[in-house]
Order: sequence, then C-alpha cells, then structure tokens
Amino acid sequence: MDDSRPLDGLMAHCKVVPAGPSFESALRAPGLGIIAEIKRRSPSRGSMTTTDVVPAEVAGEYCKGGAAAISVLTDTPHFGGELGDLRDVAAVVDIPVLRKDFLLTERDLCDARINGASAALIIASAMDRPALERLIGFSAQIGLELLLEVHDPAEIAGVDLVGLGFHGAIGINQRDLVTFEVDPKRALAYRERLSDVFPVVAESGIQGPADAQVLAAGGYDAILVGEHLMRAGDRAGMVRTLRGY
Repeated sequence: MDDSRPLDGLMAHCKVVPAGPSFESALRAPGLGIIAEIKRRSPSRGSMTTTDVVPAEVAGEYCKGGAAAISVLTDTPHFGGELGDLRDVAAVVDIPVLRKDFLLTERDLCDARINGASAALIIASAMDRPALERLIGFSAQIGLELLLEVHDPAEIAGVDLVGLGFHGAIGINQRDLVTFEVDPKRALAYRERLSDVFPVVAESGIQGPADAQVLAAGGYDAILVGEHLMRAGDRAGMVRTLRGY
C-alpha cells in the first residue's frame, strides 16, 4: 500500500464511511464471546483448507453459529489474506469485523476503517510507547475500535487508555510471534493483571470446548479462534459448541 497517500484525505474518507457495530459492546454481552477468524493459511501450519476460501461464505457460517465478531486476516505474505477479504465480509454481516494484520501506521488504521472494519488489531510489542499511544489516540479520532494485543501486561503498564480515548478490548496472545510456540498457561497466568475496564480476549492455541471452558472460568470475556474453526467440518456448529463449551 502506498504510504505517501495524504493522511488528511484518508481521515476525511473515514468520516463519511458508516460506522460498523461496536466491537467492545459485542464482547460485553453475557456469556463467552467467540471472535471467529477467517484465515487462509499460517506460516507454521500451512493452508487451513483443501479448497479455496470464500471469506463471505465462511463469515455466513460463523454468523449462523452465533459468533460475537469476525476477525479477518488481511496480511498477504504470511497468511494469504488481502483487504478485499475484509470488504467482502463487512458487506455481508451485521456483527463487528476486526482487521487482523501487522498494523503500524495511521494509514493502516484508515484502511481498516474505510474497508468496513469496526476494529483493528495493534500489537503493543511491535512499536515503542510513543508510537503505541499515538495510534491509540488516532484510532479514536477516526471512530475505529482496537484489539490491543499484549504478550505480557507489562507492555502496556502506565498507558492511560481511558485518557487516550481507547475503545475496544485487550487481548493476551498465547503464541510467541518469533518461535510460533503456544503457551496455554499464559492467558490464565496474566488475567489477574488486567483490569475489567475493557473486555479481555484470549488469543491463539484454543483447540476446543475444554479450552474455552477453562478460559471462561478464568475470567475471559471472549476468545479468538482461527485454525480450529477453519478446519471444522461444521463451522457454525463448532462456534455454537465453543459458546456453550
């Protein structure tokens, strides 16, 4: 994407795009919320399916199962996604859509908003503190909620999320982004260090209803599930199963 595009023009475009459903509100609903992910492939596990993935069709299956929100991976080099996948999904669902990618600039966030996302993922460890605080404040200006991902709550210690206008959720990723190894105890170990001001989400390594039950009991409002759902023969049924664990 051309990062020389005038930021003022992108911000103006954001202001005329209708806002999607609130991501934060969806995750505050009673019960364990399922953020169902559309994921074509992964660097460590290869293709998710043996057939072509049609994002709008997968989104429809997730909605039938009662997903709280849909995550769309738009990264091309590692996951085979694209912004068109986000647009296609946002056009056919009435629940919040999350853009998941390696987003580092204001233009990245504008692209999420313009292409139909209610929220976007930003990774705290991917940037320094001033850049993180700048992106959080900017997201509030363009009406985009965030899933703020950490691997350790210390990464956001001292960040005044409320003062910056943050809306969205805090996520604990159990996968090491360098080794791709999953630590299934990470989410439970760190939950008590996260407040209840915003919904909290457990990400990665969730393999079925037993994991969902443990995380719900551990105080998580939602779980983000990709591979397990993408590989399921009955995706709608699997979302229902995870919701009811």
